[in-house]
Amino acid sequence: MELLANWKTKQREELKLFGLRQSQKQFVFTYNDRSNNINVPLHTDYLNHRMNSVRRRHPELAPASPHKLRHTGATLAKQAGVSLEVISEALTHSDKEITKTYVNTKDTVNQTVGDIASRSLKN
Repeated sequence: MELLANWKTKQREELKLFGLRQSQKQFVFTYNDRSNNINVPLHTDYLNHRMNSVRRRHPELAPASPHKLRHTGATLAKQAGVSLEVISEALTHSDKEITKTYVNTKDTVNQTVGDIASRSLKN
């Protein structure tokens, strides 16, 4: 959670350079598009494209998806002691029962797989 808090602070500073204010509905991952639109949310297909790119370079990895990453993030947050209410809000679930299914599942990414994927995305 500290990583996200640090990113939010950095993002606020960057947006300020463009005369923009961060709101409660601020997306975590944004970019400036080719038309000079600032603070555009990343399209969901972008993450799928990057994950498939990692999979092609590392066929030994088990398949992963953005949805599986949501499960992993929720589970890791719960294991770190984050309350179900906070996780539920972060995942924008309307019901904590839905969040419980996220944190009580085997549908998570193996830590080694996540480390390899993270290193590959940086290259």
